[in-house]
Formats: sequence, C-alpha cells, structure tokens
Amino acid sequence: MTQPNFKGGIALQVAFDPLSMSAFEKELENGEFNEECLYSFVDQYTGTQVKALMFSVFAQASETPSKVFSDFESLYNREIENGTRVNYKKIYYHIHKCLTEYGIDVHDVLFRRCHEKGIEPWLSVRMNDCNGPRENTLSIRSDFFYEAKKKGWLIGILPRHGLHYHYAYNYAVPEVRQQMTAYIQEQLGRYDVDGIELDFTREIICFRYMECPNKCELMTEFIRKIKWLTYMVTMKFGHKVSLAVRLYRDIDQCKEFGLDVETWDREGLVDMITVSSRYLSCDNDMPISEWKRRLPNTKIAASVEAYFAPPHNKTDVSYPPKYHSRITTDIANGMAAAFVSEGADMIYLSAYCLGYKPNKQSPRYKRSIEMINRMGDSETIFANRRRHVIMFQEYETVPVGFESYHPLPVGISRGDTEEISLPIGHVPEGKMAQLVVGFDYGEPSDVEIYVNNKPCRDFKICNEEILKKFESFDPGIPMHAPSSTLYIADIEAESLMRYTINITAKDDVVIDYIEVNID
Repeated sequence: MTQPNFKGGIALQVAFDPLSMSAFEKELENGEFNEECLYSFVDQYTGTQVKALMFSVFAQASETPSKVFSDFESLYNREIENGTRVNYKKIYYHIHKCLTEYGIDVHDVLFRRCHEKGIEPWLSVRMNDCNGPRENTLSIRSDFFYEAKKKGWLIGILPRHGLHYHYAYNYAVPEVRQQMTAYIQEQLGRYDVDGIELDFTREIICFRYMECPNKCELMTEFIRKIKWLTYMVTMKFGHKVSLAVRLYRDIDQCKEFGLDVETWDREGLVDMITVSSRYLSCDNDMPISEWKRRLPNTKIAASVEAYFAPPHNKTDVSYPPKYHSRITTDIANGMAAAFVSEGADMIYLSAYCLGYKPNKQSPRYKRSIEMINRMGDSETIFANRRRHVIMFQEYETVPVGFESYHPLPVGISRGDTEEISLPIGHVPEGKMAQLVVGFDYGEPSDVEIYVNNKPCRDFKICNEEILKKFESFDPGIPMHAPSSTLYIADIEAESLMRYTINITAKDDVVIDYIEVNID
C-alpha cells in the first residue's frame, strides 16, 4: 500500500485543573499577574502539529463561570455538602483570586490567544462523569448531583458495569437533558470558540439501556438541540462553530447504549466523531475504516490514550491493574500509523497536555513534545520508529450481549492453530521489522509461527539489553505482562493494512503478548 497523504494534525485535549493556577502563586500574591502570564500555555503549541486544543471545562462541576452548574467559585464558597462541613478554599484559592481580584477569566484569555496563534480552541464537556462514587463529599461535585440523587435521576445498578456507573445521570429523565442543554447553551454563548466536544467516554452509559426502548430517539433529539445551538452562536460570532462527539470503538455497541451515530451522520448533526478507548488501556485495533465506511459524511478522528495495561482475564474488572504503564512515543506512533492508514482524518491525543510552566527536563514533557511533533503528519509518522502492540477493549465499556475486543491472552492446545490479525498500515521501503511474542506458558519451540504466510523462526529470548527498547515511560515497569517471557525474531517488513500471524501449537501454550515493531 502507498503512504497516506495525511496532514490532518492533532486535536489535543487539555484539562484545566484549578490547582494548575498555583504555578502563578508568586505573581498572584505580588500583584504581578496579568493576561500575558497565561499566554505561554498556548504559545508552547505553536509550530507543533497541534491544530486544535480541546479544553475540558466540565466534569461534574463547571471549571468556567456558570449559573447552571456549580462552578469553581461556588465550590470555593461551599461550607456544607451532603450534610457534612467542608472547606475547598485551598483547592480553588488561586483561580478564585484570579477572577475576583484580577477580573481575569482564564479560559477567555486562552481562547483568544489560540485564535491569535492560529490554533482552534474548543470546549470539551464530559457528558456523564461520575468519578468518586464512594465519596460522601467531593470537591468537584455539583449541587445538581445531589438533587438528581434525591429525585431518582441517576442510572442505578446495572449488570456488568462497575459502581461508579450507578451514579451517572439518566438521560431518559427530561430534567437531566434540560440541565445539560442549558449548560452547553450558556458556555457557547459565553466564549468565542471553534467548536464544542461532547465527551461520552466519561461516561457512555446514559440510560438504563436494556430497558429503555426509545433511548436512541431521546439522545438524537438531544444532539439536534445542541447542533441548533451551534448554528445560533455561528451567527453571533461570525464563523462556524463545529460539533464533535467522543465515543468508544464500536458503532453497534454505541447504538445499544443509545448513541445512534449513523442517524447523526445521515442528518448531518455532527462534524467530527473521535473514536476512543477509555482509560485502563489504549486500543490498538479500533475499526477506523468501518467508521469511515458507515459514516461517510462525518470527519473521523482516532484517539490515542495514555496508558497500557498487560492482558489479563477477559472478564476481570478489577481496577486498577497491578501493572498500569504510560505508553511510549513509539507505541503511540504505531497506533497513529495504523489509524491514518485506515483513513483517520485527525489524531486525537488525551492526557498529553504540557501544562502551565512545565518542567522541560521531565520524561513526561519530553514524551509529549515528541508526540505532538510527530503524529499529525504522515511524513513524520512513517519516517519514525513505531511499535504495534496488541491491546484490548475495556470490559466495562461493552454493553450486555456484546463481546469485547480482547485477543490476548490466548491458550492454544496441541495441534490447534490460532490466527491473530494486527493492524500495521504503510511501511516505507528500507524499514526493518521484528516480531515479539510473550509466552506465559511454553516457548517458541512449542509452536510454528507464520507471519503473512511466511515462516518466522530463529527466536531469541529478550535479554536485558533488548528489553531496554521495550521499557515503558514509567521507570522500571517493562511494557509486557509481568508473568510472560519475551522472545524476538526478525520478519519481513511489508506494507500491508494488517499483518496475519498464524500460530500452530506443537504443545500446549499460553501467549499473552504480541508486538510488531518497525524501525
């Protein structure tokens, strides 16, 4: 296959944490704080491949001034919550001081600076965040949550899905939809932005979906109202305000949850959909080509999340796993290469924000800088080293009645053959390729392996020197399942959409890690 001509750039989600403003404590206390102090947050992305900054402004409360939901100012002043005395002044002190004493709305400054620097500013709203369900009080929780809980407007217990989902809002309740619509209308009217993202990865369970037959109709009507709001502010600000939605990997699973994306595409309701995993692990095999085929009128972005967890029991919902590592730039680049080869219009990065006054010597900063200068253009994606690691779909993000994508670990009995397909995409001439296989039980002599119908032999065990190439961002945690032994062998580097790996067992084996790296 030929190299895709991808110039779509990167949409980078940036989370505004009120504690981030503590970076400006000296300026705030000395009377030296002004709008220019904030410019560097945006300016550091100029000259990179970042085309849009997706500012996360809402989780459970508003991180911008709001009269619809509790905002940082009301949380700063909160004294009683859920019958308990609380004091959140330390958390919200700096942002409170910025607004009340200096009269500076941080987001307004950042959005204006984005426009000055040719970067698109977007609002990003978590549509059903429900972190901290066990907490009696929570510094990010809105008053509306307690009203909804009292009046029975929450999801409640659902099979398969964990405790925190029980405290999600039920969008079958008109008051919930009205509240979210009012907030979005307020924020779109307040800020001059290029778009708004509805982030359903926190969380996608918005209905008691197995017992709500009209869930798709209710959600589609909600999306129509948000689309209408974007038309209204388009006239106000004199430029298009786009609508994006962030969802999980499977179109049919999304519909089972109540998000009928094919109807949205036919009606032209959404400008962009970002296909994403959740948090526990990235998903290397999101079916981007299927999204492109079934939604021909909608721009499709592919998301690369921050973490990788080793394969584990497919129905083990324990969280977090024992080993939970940040991915490397090379692993992220491997996913970008595969997604772009499948037709992705944009790469979306989550949890790679550089922050305020970042430590430029830190490994995390260096990794983020590498990503935002590599993964938004086909020339830099395919020129650089990349690793294609088999990952999985989080079990809890899958509706009842559907199977999760979870190819590993796999046990193969003597005489049986297992075929595993791994998305790769374009490979330039002159590149070298290697196959890495992790055995939880057995070793290479117990199997015959063919890659793209060619025998793969001469495996050698990954010694310490080789393993250095596979160490994750988190020091000391190798990027593989802790129980497996890794073996590596050279293979032919072919430019194919997918590599097919056939493994025939001469004796019983369990394989829990597979990777192809291109260098």
